[in-house]
Amino acid sequence: MRERKLLSACLVAVLWLAFCGTALQANGLNLNGVGSRAIAMGGAFIGLADDYSAAFWNPAGLTQMQKPQLALFGTDIIPSLTYKFSMVGIDAESKSKMYPSGALGYFKPLNDKLVIGLFGYVPSGTGALWDGNDLKALSGNKVLEWESMIAVITIAPAIAYKISDSFSLGATLNIDYGFMKLKRPAVAKMGPVTLAGQYDESTSAWGFGATIGMLFKPVEKLGIGLTFRTPTKIKFKGDATNKLVPLMGLAETSDIEREATWPMWIGFGLSFKATDKLTVVADAQYTNWKKLDSIPATFSNAPWQAALAEKAKLVFNWENKLQYRFGLEYWLSQKFALRGGYYYDPAPSPVNTLSILLPSITYNAFTVGFGYKTEKINLDFCLEYLTGKDRELPYGQQFSADTGMPGVHGASLLVPNIAFTFYL
Repeated sequence: MRERKLLSACLVAVLWLAFCGTALQANGLNLNGVGSRAIAMGGAFIGLADDYSAAFWNPAGLTQMQKPQLALFGTDIIPSLTYKFSMVGIDAESKSKMYPSGALGYFKPLNDKLVIGLFGYVPSGTGALWDGNDLKALSGNKVLEWESMIAVITIAPAIAYKISDSFSLGATLNIDYGFMKLKRPAVAKMGPVTLAGQYDESTSAWGFGATIGMLFKPVEKLGIGLTFRTPTKIKFKGDATNKLVPLMGLAETSDIEREATWPMWIGFGLSFKATDKLTVVADAQYTNWKKLDSIPATFSNAPWQAALAEKAKLVFNWENKLQYRFGLEYWLSQKFALRGGYYYDPAPSPVNTLSILLPSITYNAFTVGFGYKTEKINLDFCLEYLTGKDRELPYGQQFSADTGMPGVHGASLLVPNIAFTFYL
């Protein structure tokens, strides 16, 4: 009965954490990790995977658990975005906003070989919020809203089995809830006059996928991990409002559908225990972003479909990318550890589809953190700083008149996070 209550509390709490605010501003559509300890080591955790966050990084690592445990993770992404388009006098910064999010999991070893659990977390999200006053030159000199949010929340039942003392397999079923919100100007030209009105869109969807992992430890000091996350097709449904189209004789609202495929992800990782106190880790993580070339729009209103569907398509033309991650952990004593790491996160977007509503910047990320443990609890803290390299799209080189925003795009992120693990 006690464990059933814990499982119910786990599910309710993770849904609350996820919906109170979704973390944004990682590269592509994926966030850069789960778990303060793992992130503090640069997110190079596939070959180590020896805490609750293995359910995200490499489920096979869950077999290293010896006690039932309840884990709580919280993070807050604080972005700083910039956009300059000197041709029309724009020098804008994104609105100051924090994006809190979190994860929660319960795991239980059933015997010395089999572990089960339930994990809820936010694996994907991107978006931005801008001050319409700064962007009037792009909307007929009217102050309109510029905001986007695309995110996925995952509930993941997990299982891991130790086949031998050196080899384990694990998997999670990923039950995904996705949502998309978009606010931007709708602009049309009538002779020398530019007309503009507000466009709002809100959709949501369910999808299903899986994460499969293996962990091989040929000797006690060396860990070799491999993880595969399946692509997930999500069909968004909702409604759209366009304040400009009544001038064209169309209804102001329509139902809308968008279909997107979250891409395949493969990771390979190594961990090496150099001394009793020092562990060194390294990962290579590949994402099949090319699968996400665009997210088309289908409107139920036939006149909308004929007049607006092509303009409403979100064009990405993204390219497959490989992240490199490195980190280390050093135990100063039996209770206190220091951690640090670095990862390189290349932008998947080509320059000609850059948009301030779907930021795509190459980041160099630096992480630092500490851990404190007792017999009953672990406390882990991490501070992550991502510095982005400015990207410029010259005027006239955008993908089309409706896709790609000329100018200089920049970003940096500050991400504090904290985690508690309770041993039951």
